[in-house]
Amino acid sequence: GLLDILTAVPDPRKRRGVRHTISTVLAIALAATIAGARSFTAIGEWIADVPTTEYARLGIDGTVPSESTIRRCLQRLEPDQLDALIGSWMWLHTNTTDGRG
Repeated sequence: GLLDILTAVPDPRKRRGVRHTISTVLAIALAATIAGARSFTAIGEWIADVPTTEYARLGIDGTVPSESTIRRCLQRLEPDQLDALIGSWMWLHTNTTDGRG
């Protein structure tokens, strides 16, 4: 799934002190954006409203990343790399070849 693809994104942070995987932060940001969030604050508000029963689907296995954690992670990413991964995933899931998906 998409969460598996997001694990291929290199984490730009130093390993020391990392509490949330980059794939979890990206999954939250993508889900919030799809749900209509248009700012880092809105992403933080969206994840605060997600029921704890849905955490596992986003890769959360403990505490929820804060808005500032999400913002710092996203600001440090190489945008072209993330675009290429998500674009490839979307292409695979939306295109068909000879009637097969």
